[in-house]
Amino acid sequence: MRLSTVVRAGSVAALVAAAALLAGSAFAAVSAPKIASFTPTSAKPGATITIAGLNLTGASSVMVGSMKATFKVVSAKKLTVKIPTKAKTGTLTVVTKGGTAKSSKSLTIS
Repeated sequence: MRLSTVVRAGSVAALVAAAALLAGSAFAAVSAPKIASFTPTSAKPGATITIAGLNLTGASSVMVGSMKATFKVVSAKKLTVKIPTKAKTGTLTVVTKGGTAKSSKSLTIS
């Protein structure tokens, strides 16, 4: 049996879920992460900052500018991040299975 449909933007997850049901396989939707804020907004290398947002559970990578940072998932709404030694002022990026979130403001490295 072949299934055809027109997909509107934002409907991809529903289409994939329907296809998984038709195929008899399990499906779990994963929401995209979002960075709402971070504190402090200025930090020195080696310091720890907190990122607040949504859908942060399962984070696989955090970047400070172009530098990969070590981090800890505290909850679905909170991460703690250690600023890398060679980090420079830049935005924060969080990667999860649901996608990639980028901060709207830059973290100032002092």
